[in-house]
Amino acid sequence: MASIRQRHTFIVHSQFRDTADTLNLSKDKLTLNDVPGTRQDRLIVTADHLKEKDLVQAVENIRIEIVSRENFAHIAPFNRQLAWGTHINVVPTEGFDWNVFCHWINSSVNPKIDCIGQESFIEVPYGYYLHSQHTDSSPLLSYLENTYAAVEQDMLEEVNTANYISMSLNKNSTDRRTTGRLIAEAYWYYGRWTKTVNAGGPDHRVEVGLLGKVADDPQGDLTYGGILAVIGDNEQFVPTLFDFSPRHRSVYQPAVYYPDFRQPYGLHPRHLTTVLGDISPPRTKITVLDVNEENGEMDASEAPTSCRLYGYYVLPNFIFVDKYQISDLADAQAGSVKRVVGIWGETDLEIPVWMVDKWGSTMLLELIPPEQPLLPGLMQQMDIEIPMHSRYEVPGWNDTIVKHEMPWPVLFWACNGSAEADMTTSPFDSNGLGHEYLFAPGTMFYYLHPNQTISNPVNRTYLVTNLNIPVVPLETYKYVQPWTVIVILLGCMWIFYKTFLGFRRDGGIRKSPGVKPDKIKLEGKGPKAE
Repeated sequence: MASIRQRHTFIVHSQFRDTADTLNLSKDKLTLNDVPGTRQDRLIVTADHLKEKDLVQAVENIRIEIVSRENFAHIAPFNRQLAWGTHINVVPTEGFDWNVFCHWINSSVNPKIDCIGQESFIEVPYGYYLHSQHTDSSPLLSYLENTYAAVEQDMLEEVNTANYISMSLNKNSTDRRTTGRLIAEAYWYYGRWTKTVNAGGPDHRVEVGLLGKVADDPQGDLTYGGILAVIGDNEQFVPTLFDFSPRHRSVYQPAVYYPDFRQPYGLHPRHLTTVLGDISPPRTKITVLDVNEENGEMDASEAPTSCRLYGYYVLPNFIFVDKYQISDLADAQAGSVKRVVGIWGETDLEIPVWMVDKWGSTMLLELIPPEQPLLPGLMQQMDIEIPMHSRYEVPGWNDTIVKHEMPWPVLFWACNGSAEADMTTSPFDSNGLGHEYLFAPGTMFYYLHPNQTISNPVNRTYLVTNLNIPVVPLETYKYVQPWTVIVILLGCMWIFYKTFLGFRRDGGIRKSPGVKPDKIKLEGKGPKAE
């Protein structure tokens, strides 16, 4: 098996036709001319060629994902969704050197990411997690280019325009295909592709596939067919047809959502996510295989499945939630919140933003979907309202607000899948996203569609919510400080003055209510008789 494998996958649209004008395969290259569709590139480096062996030995799993802030579509079979930003998940082993790891992050992934050690990460049930709003992928691509010189350079240059980029290193994995390997992926939701794919060198395999969806069972497998070629080995395309159980899917109902903060923002904004459409569970039954006792053969039967609606929030350090307030919300079944699965990260109620050590926090909520309509396909509305709190900001000159951007939450149904379904057989399987670790293996995720047409935001192309936090401008401090001192002094003078008047009125003696003066102590203090 080749030590370096590159795979270019194109999910072509139904109108695409394989002609000599669009595809030209020769012994050492493939030329594509204006091929429309979705694209995924994958780079796999096996253990014997891996340059990060020391790093792999020190961790169980590292996964880095860079997600564009643009509102891009997630086309099957690439349906996984994450909030905007750079996500770094790490499951360390005993003796893991955090300083070395952060140096690798800053030198190889992005020098702007605030990684100085373990204190930069929040602890989550599966390990440690860091989120950053810096999404420049150029340093990571330069690292791959310099570390693995055999990789096609044109591929790395194009990756900089991708909507989604990921890189994972696994020491141990349930999928033997990923154990001890580096896997890098890039995803473009749509394009018209004109490029030349060249054959690889020794110990370097380059594959190209043009696929289309043949069948899509909402309750089961996906079936894809098309043509494949190994550049340098095949001079003609090889037909293919396969099916698989996807881990990530989009809901088939036209349910979309849009989040925003209620105005006025203030220091205690309320985050409102409006969901519109047919908000119905995507799966009602699963196929279960049982052994027939009479003939020993496998029989297929249907059993009910359970689907629950969740919201996964990524909260940067300028905003947080009060875990007790959210728990009270769930106890009252208010705001469409049914249960708080967990809140991890910074939740201190008092510290200002400049004293927050970590990047922020995450929150997973189980939500209450609306009652199912009598007729399928009817329009429904669901409002998810979460009370949040902004931290005190550093004042600035000539500014009364500090502007921030918060990633949109990810809304999805989590459904228990068939125990017999092996999702790792999918050539597009991706396991290791932040919220995936919080569910049992075999869970299937159906994502609702983020949509910006529900409201009319100023920023119509990005999956971020704007938040303006009020602050006192620094130029007013020259007036605020002296006037504060003056008011305090006047207040003290008023207190002393009133105290002095009371003292004089009582003749210098304060009488307690209900207590008579001591006659002995008062003897001789009255007027003397002549």
